[in-house]
Amino acid sequence: MAQNIYIVCPPKKATGGPEALHQLGYILNSLGYNAKMLYSKHKKDPVHPFYKNYNVPYVMKVKDSAENIMIIPESMTNLIAKYPLAQKKVWWLSLDFYEVLMNSREKKKNWIRKIFVPYKHTEYRFEPNKTVTHWYQSQRTKEFLLTKKLDNDIAYLCDYVTELFFENLPEENSFPKENIITYNPKKGLDKIEKYMNLLPQYNWIPLSGMSREEMRDTLRKTKLHLDFGYFPGRDKIPREALISGVCLLTGRDGTSAFKEDLGIPEKYKLHADEMQTEKVTELINHAMNNYEEVFEELSSFRAFVMNEKSRMIEDVKNLFNKN
Repeated sequence: MAQNIYIVCPPKKATGGPEALHQLGYILNSLGYNAKMLYSKHKKDPVHPFYKNYNVPYVMKVKDSAENIMIIPESMTNLIAKYPLAQKKVWWLSLDFYEVLMNSREKKKNWIRKIFVPYKHTEYRFEPNKTVTHWYQSQRTKEFLLTKKLDNDIAYLCDYVTELFFENLPEENSFPKENIITYNPKKGLDKIEKYMNLLPQYNWIPLSGMSREEMRDTLRKTKLHLDFGYFPGRDKIPREALISGVCLLTGRDGTSAFKEDLGIPEKYKLHADEMQTEKVTELINHAMNNYEEVFEELSSFRAFVMNEKSRMIEDVKNLFNKN
């Protein structure tokens, strides 16, 4: 059993990626491993309040050693070069942030650093490296990684919907539903606003500015969640909505196009050229007026999402028993 496992994470960030990393630390420690968060920047009290309940100890600095396992999100692959001796597990929680943040870091370098620190020594571009293993969270990322020449086999590892959404969870047919439609105002709002104006008979609620408990309670009253934005990974809010008995209507940008990543019926995932106003309005009205029927169509993927935690525990056991 490995003694030193460090999970690299940005401090005080409350998004799906940092939560997944804390969940991994929690599971590893519950299995008897010695896992610590390694926060990427020095900040006082770096643990975001949302993640304190995972009780994962943390450090701010680690000395490179062959005894260490470094778990690095794809957004921070520049750190691979910092730990040449350690085993490195790159966990791909999205696909797009890898290239975006790598390019952003490069642009921020001053000319002196660009001359004396070669690009290949600071950013990872799938150079041969036997100390690097890749884990994928989505089918979309798996297919991307399979196009690369890698030294080690890739493996699946997905996070889960936090226990908060399971607390006092009503039976599947007992949610206190109202004529509410929710949406994430940070994703695809420009595509949703017109339907808010066309269908004012529904109560449109943005999922922002809420505590997690408020968000959970709102979703339990919601009939339909719209997400016409981009899915960089297996996004959390649609999964939280499913747990809460909510129907989904989405686009197909990013991972949402893959049935393995968003396994709802294809008719509820629209291509860009299918998003005619009349068609979308008809689907929204159908879901709102036939909630029980539509939600039943999503029940098999909801069952898959409800079992993500137990699946993650088994996957972690398998991944670390190989060491």
